[in-house]
Amino acid sequence: MPDLYSYKARDRNGDLVSGSIRGETALAVESYLESLDFIPVKISIDHGFQLRNLAKVGRSKPKLDDMILVTRKLSTLYRAGIPILRSLEIVSEQYHDAKLGTILLTVRDDLQRGEGLSEAMAKHPKVFTNIYVSSVKAAEASGKLDVVLDKLAEAMEQELVTREDVKKAVRYPITVLIAIAVAFVVLTTFVIPKFTQFYSSYGAELPKPTQILLFVSRVFRQFWYIIFPGIIAAVIGFIKFIKHPKMKPVVDSMILKIPVIGNLLVKTALSRFSHLLGVLTASGTPLIQSLDIVRQAVGNEVIGREVGRLIEGLRSGRSLAESRHHMRHFPRLAISLIHVGLESGTLDLTLKEICRFFDREVQYTSSRLTSLLEPLIIIVIAGMVLLLALAVFLPMWNLISVFRG
Repeated sequence: MPDLYSYKARDRNGDLVSGSIRGETALAVESYLESLDFIPVKISIDHGFQLRNLAKVGRSKPKLDDMILVTRKLSTLYRAGIPILRSLEIVSEQYHDAKLGTILLTVRDDLQRGEGLSEAMAKHPKVFTNIYVSSVKAAEASGKLDVVLDKLAEAMEQELVTREDVKKAVRYPITVLIAIAVAFVVLTTFVIPKFTQFYSSYGAELPKPTQILLFVSRVFRQFWYIIFPGIIAAVIGFIKFIKHPKMKPVVDSMILKIPVIGNLLVKTALSRFSHLLGVLTASGTPLIQSLDIVRQAVGNEVIGREVGRLIEGLRSGRSLAESRHHMRHFPRLAISLIHVGLESGTLDLTLKEICRFFDREVQYTSSRLTSLLEPLIIIVIAGMVLLLALAVFLPMWNLISVFRG
């Protein structure tokens, strides 16, 4: 990749401007600035910026809330009449120590070379999703860039709210299960062995539950250097296995069949579907093309395939009403509303109502998730407490019989 250079130059009015730009050499940067009617004053390679930031590019995706702020700011600046080149530079200054700032500057540099905004953004798929790029591409053709950016920000904000709702719903069950696992490891590793030594010194016979926990404790203490790396390797292998493209449809189908959780994930996917489809249709993207893009971004292979069947039906000339029997996870009300919106030319308004419907469903289901999972959590806790109680108290009863005998 070309080096990053900082520059100071005079514009046509003699005002001093500064910024940064990529180039093979300082001479190439100087020639490029002159082609823009700038008079270069100072050009120097920006070592610190390059080493700190370029090393971070591509490590991981930026946070969703950062992308929301960037999109909102670009929309505001563009609506205020500031050219998109200058808007990208202004926004990047607020992320000058982060990879996002470097990427925004790269997009600006590509625009200066004559590329389109969507084309420049498409080079960074970890930052600008397919939905984002497609919406911006349609906005470039329609001249509605500020409107589309607002829509994108709204969709990302709702995605962030949905994620937080799901996290809150599963946080309590996960915390309880982790606490149970830690308590089990501590008791079997440190507590049970002390009890067994005490009971064995009096010749008391250890009952089966205690023998089982003692065996588990012995295995953990003697082979911990094999067990724990093995568990980590198994978890990593399992994650890679379920994320394999060939396994994803099977895994997604199994997840949707899980009681309570599957229902929440279906509604989350449908909420994402309605929001993303609303963004694309508002940008002027044709319906079939919009559905094809959303199909890849909905987040679940099963629902994505249902959208694919809907696309095939539309291409074959069938109406939404005729294709809805293929949409097992889509409520009939949603399909009917989309059908009415298409016929009446009010699809944008119809999708807004569908978004509100699914958003409320996600919030309601996530708020009830903890109470719905409580019976399962109670059963797990009761089983663990029963096993530990039997392992600890049964030897005590045997020991009392030994003293009496």
